[in-house]
Amino acid sequence: MRLPCENGHVRNLANFDSLIAKIVSYGALYQPSKESIQLEALYIVSLNARAALYTVNALRECYEHSFQSQEIVFDSLKNIIQSLFKALKVTASVNETEIYMLIGGVKLAPGKCASPQKQYDLMLDNFQKISKLLTDDWLEKVKLDRVKLEDFYLQLRLKNKEVKRNIHLFSNACLVLDEVMYRAHNGLVTLSAAVKMYIKYHYGWDSLEYKQIEGLAIKKIKS
Repeated sequence: MRLPCENGHVRNLANFDSLIAKIVSYGALYQPSKESIQLEALYIVSLNARAALYTVNALRECYEHSFQSQEIVFDSLKNIIQSLFKALKVTASVNETEIYMLIGGVKLAPGKCASPQKQYDLMLDNFQKISKLLTDDWLEKVKLDRVKLEDFYLQLRLKNKEVKRNIHLFSNACLVLDEVMYRAHNGLVTLSAAVKMYIKYHYGWDSLEYKQIEGLAIKKIKS
């Protein structure tokens, strides 16, 4: 799960810091009456954006690590499912269609696809249903232990919950970053435009000061 246009957010912050550096070089000549574009306010916005980016990166790493760990654990489920499938096939109480549905052969509506996490949810749910259908005698035939199956199910469920929790934290961090960078009234992009406008009219559109900052691209990133 990657943040859309991730490099664009980093570039925006880098250019915003370059804008601040130019303002510092103007010294006492930069004195806007609007508090939100005064130097100290801009420093705070830069720090907030940097902190939000750091949090997003850290939480993304946690999510990716937990997702990879989940993949490894769930991959081992395939062999167990095959053994359970064999056990189900010898029972008269479960027909081929029920087996197919329990193993995970779910048809999706045209034009739709399940997210990777939804697929793991389905596998986990089906594994639990299959395990409940099997008697101890059937499990013995395919050399599977019920206690070990239950322990394995708990392990899968914990991995699944960990990934969901990390997805939630990462998504919230992305929302915070989006607010700091792109909110309408005092986001980083809006303030950058206001600073440029101030410099343009205070120094003149043909001034060296304005030309120094005019080309700094600081814009909203499309999701």
